[in-house]
Amino acid sequence: MFSPIRPPVEIMSATDIARLDTAWREIVSEMGVQFEHPEALAILAEAGQRVEGETVYFDADWVASKVAEAPSSFVWEGRNAERSIPIGSGVMSFVPAYGAPFVRRAGQRSSATLADLTDLVALIQDAPELDSAGGVVCEPQDVPIEYRHLHLVRTLAVLSDKPFMAAVSSKEAAEDSVAMAEILFQGLAGRTVMTAILNSNSPLRWDGRMTDAMLVLAKHNQAAIVMPGAMLGAMAPVTLAGGLALLLAEAFAAIALIQVVRPGAPVLLGGGLPVTDMQSGAAGFAGPEIGISLLVGGQLARHYGLPWRALGGGLTTSQTVDAQAGWESMQVMSAAFAAQADVVMHAAGWLDAGLVTSFEKVIADLDLIASLQVEYGPFVVDDDTLALDAIREVGPAGHFFGVEHTMSRFRTCFHRAELASTANFDRWTRSGGLTAEQRAEELWRNRLEAHVPPPIDEAILRELDAYIARRTSELG
Repeated sequence: MFSPIRPPVEIMSATDIARLDTAWREIVSEMGVQFEHPEALAILAEAGQRVEGETVYFDADWVASKVAEAPSSFVWEGRNAERSIPIGSGVMSFVPAYGAPFVRRAGQRSSATLADLTDLVALIQDAPELDSAGGVVCEPQDVPIEYRHLHLVRTLAVLSDKPFMAAVSSKEAAEDSVAMAEILFQGLAGRTVMTAILNSNSPLRWDGRMTDAMLVLAKHNQAAIVMPGAMLGAMAPVTLAGGLALLLAEAFAAIALIQVVRPGAPVLLGGGLPVTDMQSGAAGFAGPEIGISLLVGGQLARHYGLPWRALGGGLTTSQTVDAQAGWESMQVMSAAFAAQADVVMHAAGWLDAGLVTSFEKVIADLDLIASLQVEYGPFVVDDDTLALDAIREVGPAGHFFGVEHTMSRFRTCFHRAELASTANFDRWTRSGGLTAEQRAEELWRNRLEAHVPPPIDEAILRELDAYIARRTSELG
């Protein structure tokens, strides 16, 4: 976790926020939001909202009052209590890539397997830059989809002691996630030990699967990351303001439902809007528009008193760990830092517009996070840092290599990226002339070789595995 020192960057005026507030209110009340879910429709109708078919026409003031009931902070607990994350308390937390069906390691792309997931979680567990084991770090496609979620959650929860995410691929997956968490934590009793990403089917629709998960999470006090699926130019207007208005309408409709189901249930507002490549129609997960959307997303979340999750993170559309991946990831990650997101998703490993989780990109992104934490960290001016005694000692035309002030600090005085090469050309050539991607491969291999899994109570593990065996039989 990281506590930024600088104030967040805010680029909207009070007038801008007021116009966006008016816009989302108009959308939810006049255009309505669809819920493909009879139970959700019944809950909202009983709460006094007008329901016609699958469309709910909301009282905007009522929605605003429900959004205000959501807590501004909560603790996302880890199996190791020392790793729990205080969401909404002014610290930033970083979560790895999510949702990729493919992996890339040692220069080869392939369908993700459970072995890939296992290795990725090991790297994540040992990375101080990452605060959560994540969720679908990759889709283990060698496990049948009917019970894949069981092995996903087990891998996250057993091979890491950091907070993890629920599986929400179905209602059964969400319910199994809660049941497994009950075993791992020996009862939840109102504790929040999981988050989950819930994406709307933009524009203005929450489908049955996401609404199922929403209700399961709310009933058990687990945190929904409400992230509308608005993509500028495709499922949202091409303009950022229009996309933001739509995002707020969809998100606030869902948050209102969650608060009816369980008042005070924790939520995070999703922030960040990808764009559409207007030549191909493909999703564009990079560029200045995403950066701007993160800045305004953070400002809006603070305005409404909600903790928030940034879309990225180390986003890139590049297919490999190259210069494009570097500059795009830096652009988006820097915006997440400037906006001070509570949770930065896709912080490590994201490649090829999210289709790939890359082992080498994990290593590169960890260096990126570490360097930005230094950049956004404290700047200290005191007697020690002013170093006047050292300046007197050296005098004109001298050097500072051998003075005590330097000698006592030279190992830690500057941030040193683990992946970056600082060798001159000849030394770099003699060492094999390795590219950054090749050096990253060497690093992750070394880390996996040295990895030691975190301890877990054997009785709990037996109970968990018995549950998985029973549910696998039932589902398979």
